[in-house]
Amino acid sequence: MNLSLGIAAFTISLLGLIQVLITPHFEQWMKKYFLAFFSIMVAVSFFNLFGQFVSGYPDLTHARVFRFTLFWESFLPSLAMLFLTVFLLRSSGEDDWKRSRLFHIVAALWTVYIGLLIYTQFTTAIYSIDDSNVYRRGPLYPLLLVPPALIMAVNAVALWRRRNLLSRRQRIAFGIYITIPLLSMLVQMIYYGIYMILLGSSIAALFMFNSLWIDQSERYYQQVQENRQLRVDIMLSQIQPHFLYNTLGAIQSLCKTDPAAAEKALAMFSKYLRGNMNSISKDRTIPFTQELEHTKLYLALEQLRYEDALQVSYDLKCTDFDIPTLTLQPLVENAVRHGVRGKTSGRGCVTISSQEFEDRFEITVTDDGPGFDPGREIQDGRSHIGLANVKERLQRAVGGSLYIDSAPGNGTRAVIVIPKGGE
Repeated sequence: MNLSLGIAAFTISLLGLIQVLITPHFEQWMKKYFLAFFSIMVAVSFFNLFGQFVSGYPDLTHARVFRFTLFWESFLPSLAMLFLTVFLLRSSGEDDWKRSRLFHIVAALWTVYIGLLIYTQFTTAIYSIDDSNVYRRGPLYPLLLVPPALIMAVNAVALWRRRNLLSRRQRIAFGIYITIPLLSMLVQMIYYGIYMILLGSSIAALFMFNSLWIDQSERYYQQVQENRQLRVDIMLSQIQPHFLYNTLGAIQSLCKTDPAAAEKALAMFSKYLRGNMNSISKDRTIPFTQELEHTKLYLALEQLRYEDALQVSYDLKCTDFDIPTLTLQPLVENAVRHGVRGKTSGRGCVTISSQEFEDRFEITVTDDGPGFDPGREIQDGRSHIGLANVKERLQRAVGGSLYIDSAPGNGTRAVIVIPKGGE
């Protein structure tokens, strides 16, 4: 029976390890935890099975090997219990877990357990190997189970106290993970010779992993849906009604005075709208040249109305890098609307430049407008969702950032920073 239990535990742990390796949409720190845990359980199962095969042979070599496997079969699961505490702390939002009182308590209990385990190697009071190379419990054997039982109990109390910081699925997963090994420990203590802890821990870990994976997957697809909605918001924030009306008005005027120019303008407007629509279906970066081309379409449409009142200058020292969609164009639109058109004369220049550094790319949009105080909220009755979305998209897509440098009377300078390796 114990051989069957050992094989079952080894199989479950190995399946869990493989599942962790191939499962998508799982946070990296969680993935590392389960990789470590299932690796430990595979090793424990191996030592258990190996120990069963060498047990019963009375020669010295087999006896030493058996004692060696027993030690690691007892030591490694204690690491898993310590990992559980760290995992619980991190899952409930405590990244600085080393300073946590809970971790200190569990670490102290774990140290006591390791001390007992080492003491066991020099006494027969807790367990021993008889002359037939068979494992025997000693009168103080229950003492060895006290620290692990207390660790699980402390984790159970911590789970209850932190329940509001965890999702319902997380609470259930942690609860099962704590309860099953604890019950298995009690069964193994009462029914001598049955290896229940190993199997119970493997089953509990696999259940916990799958529960958290489902939870992570639901959050992932929810984030995907939110990102899609965000892209819609970005598109709508960039295609303001005034821009549509003014552009169509300009095209309508050209139809009367210059039909050929009107046809060309209508083609540009159609291409511009198509570019905005295409951004909704893209959740990845695009070449900077593609984003620049889309921005140039916007500027060309604005120049239909403003003609030579809107000057555009380019100083592009590098273009071979990627950028999230609709990150440059919103900054240029702000430069035109609040910079150039914000001047008393209504005339001005927008400069778009790019530069490569050792660790990053920078795209700068500069206008010679009236400027503003970045520390004060702009109260002009218009939506300013564009800049907030640009910042969010840069951070989420490439770990980038957006900086605004402006002062009243000195124009505005917006800088996009794209870290190398983040694109």
